[in-house]
Amino acid sequence: MLFFAMMVAAIGGINNVLPPVTFSQPSSDVTSPLNETQEWISQKDAVKILFTYQPERPIIDTFTKLEFSVINMTNNENLKDFDARVVVTNGQRLFKFENITVRDGDFSVEYIFPDDGTHQVITRIDKGADVQVLASFNVFVPHQAPPSLLNPFPNASASEIESLMRVLTIVISFSIIIIVVIMLRKGKGRKKRNRQRL
Repeated sequence: MLFFAMMVAAIGGINNVLPPVTFSQPSSDVTSPLNETQEWISQKDAVKILFTYQPERPIIDTFTKLEFSVINMTNNENLKDFDARVVVTNGQRLFKFENITVRDGDFSVEYIFPDDGTHQVITRIDKGADVQVLASFNVFVPHQAPPSLLNPFPNASASEIESLMRVLTIVISFSIIIIVVIMLRKGKGRKKRNRQRL
């Protein structure tokens, strides 16, 4: 809880004095390593925040899209015209997305995860004095083996590797054919020159 309070201070910013926010509990298990839609409900503000990310299995040092959908629970429609902030942390590093203006209730940010493990994504939703919600979600980044000569694409699926092998086979086959044709032409040219000398 102390760590969560520190994140509240980080989202609020040192220079910004913001009104207190509502602390709510997640309505589902947000510690699951699977990329299922996570949801956070604030009964006081009648707001539900849905969260998911793409790709399903985030890859270190490549962009992951963090997607949020904020729903007004009184009419079951997207909350309109609010400001959002997002903080991503793994307990050691902290990255902030600030001053996000949202018109239709859906917004996203792209983040590059620097290492594997579970990362916490905290968002703050502000709509004047009416809605002030702080929500927390988890993103699990699986361990990724470094590439090796035997497996240069450790994160590729079997179908991706099969497609790549087909392309490599075609490229190598054409290369061999071209080399053989060039060698045969050079050989014929030498024989022709040798005959002309005689």
